[in-house]
Amino acid sequence: MRYLKFKGQKVGITTDRIQEDDRDPELYYYELRRDEDRPYLPYMIEESVQADHFWGTMVAEAPIEFNQGDFHTLSEDLGHKLAEKFGLLPA
Repeated sequence: MRYLKFKGQKVGITTDRIQEDDRDPELYYYELRRDEDRPYLPYMIEESVQADHFWGTMVAEAPIEFNQGDFHTLSEDLGHKLAEKFGLLPA
């Protein structure tokens, strides 16, 4: 798990899917959707993402208010930073 600041709070991000049974009920879990043309690049945070669009899981200590209702679009710059942190950028 890698940690960074997002919307003013420290969050953990992993490229693994954290299953419901393995989740701490005191934390908040969100899933990151990958870009279809560039699968190494996350571009959206949602409550849940289908397996074929899944990029990773984000864990927070407090709920995150999404800017588009039930999802939050990441800037391309942040998506690239996350992909780079996990060593997923193409050479």
